[in-house]
Amino acid sequence: MSNAVKTALLMLLYGTAALHGHAQQQAMNSMAYNVGANWKFHAGEGKDSSWNAKNYRDQHWASVVSDKPLKEQGQLLQQGFGWYRKQLVFPAPMQQKIAEAEGVQIDLGQFAACEEVYVNGILVGKTGEFPPNFAGYFDQQRRYFVPLEALDLTGDNVIAIKFFDGWSANGGFLNAAVMTVEPASTVDKLKLKVNVQDDDYIFLGEDSIAIAPTIENKGKKSLGATVKIVVTTDAYKPVKSQELKIDIPAHATATMGTFGLKNAEPGFYRYKVSVEMDGGQKLEEQLNVGYEPEKIASPNDEAADFDTFWKTNKAQLANVQPDYQLMLIPEQSKLDYEMYHVSMRSLDNELIMGYYAKPKKAGKHPVIVEYMGYGSKPYFPNQSWDGFAYFVLSIRGQALNEKSNHFGTWFTYGIDNKNTYYYRGAFMDVLRALDFVSSRDEIDGERIAVRGSSQGGALSVVAASLDTRVKALAIGIPFLSDFQDYFQIAPWPKSDVDHYRTQHPEVSWKKVYQTLSYFDIKNLASRIRVPLVMGIGVQDNVCPPHINFAAYNQVKSEKSWMAFPQHGHSTGNAFYEAGLELFRRTLQVGKAR
Repeated sequence: MSNAVKTALLMLLYGTAALHGHAQQQAMNSMAYNVGANWKFHAGEGKDSSWNAKNYRDQHWASVVSDKPLKEQGQLLQQGFGWYRKQLVFPAPMQQKIAEAEGVQIDLGQFAACEEVYVNGILVGKTGEFPPNFAGYFDQQRRYFVPLEALDLTGDNVIAIKFFDGWSANGGFLNAAVMTVEPASTVDKLKLKVNVQDDDYIFLGEDSIAIAPTIENKGKKSLGATVKIVVTTDAYKPVKSQELKIDIPAHATATMGTFGLKNAEPGFYRYKVSVEMDGGQKLEEQLNVGYEPEKIASPNDEAADFDTFWKTNKAQLANVQPDYQLMLIPEQSKLDYEMYHVSMRSLDNELIMGYYAKPKKAGKHPVIVEYMGYGSKPYFPNQSWDGFAYFVLSIRGQALNEKSNHFGTWFTYGIDNKNTYYYRGAFMDVLRALDFVSSRDEIDGERIAVRGSSQGGALSVVAASLDTRVKALAIGIPFLSDFQDYFQIAPWPKSDVDHYRTQHPEVSWKKVYQTLSYFDIKNLASRIRVPLVMGIGVQDNVCPPHINFAAYNQVKSEKSWMAFPQHGHSTGNAFYEAGLELFRRTLQVGKAR
């Protein structure tokens, strides 16, 4: 997902247990220390390195500033990874305050997208998870408590931050952030954890939804607090609230019992747990849970001419000569595949491109066609032999085609008319990719699978719904579904439509929804006749689980789903492996040797 899209989503909250946020941040302490914008930077994962160590010599690292994007400073990440390092000496007036406070709170400002923070080589906090179990759609404020024993009050301290951003070449500090350090407050030394009484946060059968919050107090003072628990639907409709008084012992963890929700309707729910100290300071956690999602009712709303519309577009695509052009990329062809840059013509004679990994092994091979996320940057397919050929498509105006984009903001382009709407052509690009791989002598056209996440998940549904050449699909956090409910749950892409309508007030919401109904994968999914697996992030507020299941529930073929409880707009490596296993079984592929 592009930085432009991500910026539009920065105000989203993903209340996972891995996130530790303050709903009501205290006023900055008068002893707050602005450590400046200067940092050392090095691209890469630094695996098995000592880059987090206090005595590591980083003189050869690049000098950067945090209040300016890395890309603007000529710095790029390496496979999504990067590191920051900074030395810090506490001013003399702060030292006694820090000792009395039992540590400091460091505030990074807004940061992307997942990271580990080290102080003097000690891990003091993290947000999200690095690949292969990537969970990192988290771009909000970062605040971490650092205990006194991790600090050198009178000497040098080193802060090292390892971070990963899977969507762009930037990541790290956002919105001109400059880190500050201050003596820890009472609330900084508390850790609120909301324990969900189900492993994947999805409750089934007779199980009532239940959570059991705890608060860990790392401070030396016992505290009194008021706890308030509020439950709403995913569309923010009130369901239930509870309040209680608790005592939090010093250097201990306080439990609050179990809070249930019986007789829930099928769907997803938002829990907000707030803890207010007797002194007025407050902390808060939010998270989502689900109940019987396969029973969510989101019926089709397709128009009478739905099938005719897509039949007509497919016929128009068939009349466009593809003119496939392949160009070898030698530097990416060193392992088990020859890598090619591919261009072709699609509906309305639009030029589209992709990367094709042709196996160096002889024979007829199965192929995985991969569709990309909204605004994703180009990437090469797999290059180590695993039994499949690969083709990664860039649909019109995106990724490899972005330099020639003439579709403005893709989601709203032509949204007042089904015949001019952006996704009319984009959906035909999806089928043209199948035409391409079917044209290759080394590909077995009877063994085609498709996959993708977010927009790519939606496009995979399109491929399997409109083209019988697809034999299996793996869809992660699918986009473009159940729009009328979607726009009640998540701020984007409705925000793009709101902006469009301020410029085109003659376009009514009724007209918008009428157009979108032709492109809603919920209305396409019932046409799928092949096996699929779906992965969801339960904390996803970009393509929320409700809309994922709205399409999934229309599928009548073999299907299964996997829920990743603490993931936002991402899924874990287990979903990737489940997709490959489905493809191997369905396409009769032996495991890589």
